[in-house]
Amino acid sequence: MLTVPLSRFRAGTKGVAAVALAAGLLLSPALASSAQAADSAPCTPDPDYRGMFRCPIWGSNVNLRSAPDPQAPVIATSPTDGFLRVQCQVKGGRATYGAYWHTWWVKTPAVGMAPSAYMSEIFLVGGGNDERDSGLPNC
Repeated sequence: MLTVPLSRFRAGTKGVAAVALAAGLLLSPALASSAQAADSAPCTPDPDYRGMFRCPIWGSNVNLRSAPDPQAPVIATSPTDGFLRVQCQVKGGRATYGAYWHTWWVKTPAVGMAPSAYMSEIFLVGGGNDERDSGLPNC
């Protein structure tokens, strides 16, 4: 917020222009901070599997659950290569991990005899609390 009295600026053309420029920059919507964090690392289409997406994850051996709920049984864990292959995202139960929380979950595809599984979007790289991944469709 501009709190310097305008009387401190010279009345000349340059002074008025400087005040106008400063006010314009401060009030510009493009420079205002967003209420939500930008998704800095959205999931991307998987070039090897049509209709699937590759999501960068932090952590390894993250619990994958039978339903999009933190109380659902763990049926698998995430791979250790830093990516998880998913189909889509869905709203579910609220998961927490330290200061992080989320109600969005990613759904993995069923593979062979293994059913689909769900992982909280807390563990996706980028984004903020309860911010859906900008690269994924909803289930």
